[in-house]
Amino acid sequence: MSMFTVLLVLPIPLFLFVITLLVVLQVRLCKKSTKLGLILPAISFVFSLLMTISVVFNMVGAGPANIILIVITFLAVNIPTIIFGCIWLRYKSRKDTLNDLKRMQIEDLE
Repeated sequence: MSMFTVLLVLPIPLFLFVITLLVVLQVRLCKKSTKLGLILPAISFVFSLLMTISVVFNMVGAGPANIILIVITFLAVNIPTIIFGCIWLRYKSRKDTLNDLKRMQIEDLE
C-alpha cells in the first residue's frame, strides 16, 4: 500500500467519528430542551455563511458561473444545518405531541 493511499484513507474513520459525535450531541441537546437543540443548527448556519462570504470575496469577476458556484457552495455547506434542523424538528414535534396528550388527559380528568 502506498503512502498516498494511507494518507487518503486514514482520515475517513476520524471524520465519521466526529460526525457521529455531533449527531449524538444534537440528539442529547434536543432531548434536554428544544431551545438547546437550536445551538448546533445555528452554529452550522453561521459557519456556512462565513464559508459563502469567503468564497465571494475570493472570486474574480461576477459572471453567471460564479453565481452558480456561490449558490452551490451555500447549499453544500448547509447540509449539516439541514441535518441538525431535521433532528431538532423531530424532537420538537415529539415533545409537542406529548404535551398535547398530557393536556388532553388533564382535561379528561376534569
